[in-house]
Amino acid sequence: MKKFILILSAILFLYFHTKAQDSTYVINGNLEKIKSGTIFLNIYKQGVTFKDSAIIKEGKFKFTGFVSSPYFASLTMPERHNDYFTFYVEPTSMQILGRGDSLKLLSVKGSVVNSDDKLLKERMRFVTKWEAADSKLYEQAYKDKNRKVMDSLDQVDFAILAAKRKIVSSYVKENPKSMRGAMAILENYSYYADAREVAPLYHELDPSLQNSLKGKEIKKMLDTYEKVAIGKPAPDFTQDTPDSTQLSLSSLKGKYVLIDFWASWCGPCRRENPNVVAAYNKFKDKGFTILGVSYDTKKDRWVKAIADDHLDWNQVSDLKGWQNSTSDEYGIKAIPSNVLVDTNGVIIAKNIFGDKLTEKLNEVLN
Repeated sequence: MKKFILILSAILFLYFHTKAQDSTYVINGNLEKIKSGTIFLNIYKQGVTFKDSAIIKEGKFKFTGFVSSPYFASLTMPERHNDYFTFYVEPTSMQILGRGDSLKLLSVKGSVVNSDDKLLKERMRFVTKWEAADSKLYEQAYKDKNRKVMDSLDQVDFAILAAKRKIVSSYVKENPKSMRGAMAILENYSYYADAREVAPLYHELDPSLQNSLKGKEIKKMLDTYEKVAIGKPAPDFTQDTPDSTQLSLSSLKGKYVLIDFWASWCGPCRRENPNVVAAYNKFKDKGFTILGVSYDTKKDRWVKAIADDHLDWNQVSDLKGWQNSTSDEYGIKAIPSNVLVDTNGVIIAKNIFGDKLTEKLNEVLN
């Protein structure tokens, strides 16, 4: 589904914390056809871009610094728009080499993570092409406002995600000591996943990786998934309604409740809303209700979206965007997301959209 996802750059940023002792990285560059100029190193960590610059002399440049773990990074030059090189900075000495005709054609030597990344990308090649083609179709459908096509491509997204996870699972099992494998778990299982999928991969990792920063982040993610697994009580939370009164999830016990995570700025959420409205109108008199949890930051925009989309059920938000308290509590890193709880507040389904939502409600309420 074309969700708003805290992934790729955002997920990489979120998970690459610097709590451990940093170690030195050294990047020695050699560009055959670029003899002078300025080159910029951008390191992305904790949601912040750290920038450094170096002067190119006779094609050579050098960066040094400190990192505690691999970080997503890029090299750019001011006069080269849309030409950049992406790689991972890790605490080691590495070389970045190439002609320089295009920064995108540079290569890295001396880095295990980047070598493993190259191998993983090769395995992902067909999925990457599939995803690119899907994105182009979606962009055109969006321009044409063709909702039918967009909805059909939502299902393709889930198929693409499943294909990626199959490759990552195989890679991790074959390379249990690969840091890039641990990173791939974080990138591909941090949303719309559950403990049953993540636990086997975590246990495949070498103990040295389990004890690394990335391994600890995987364990934290796994712990969250286990806490909000199907069959577990949904964690209670209290947030403000649009009229500034507080409302708790626990106050809705006695009904089946769909906890609907969304935001006014999230296009896919707004496209899903008619399906949610239809389900609500069909089952609201059968012991079913909805609690909308908005990841908005602007109250006026949130309130307007509620009215425009006819969301006639309880709505709450702490107006902190992705820092909404439920994001960590429920492991919500993509929206729309939802959790269905029974009359006792026990989770019975997760991330059911469109027809699947109606089918599940028919099952439990009829």
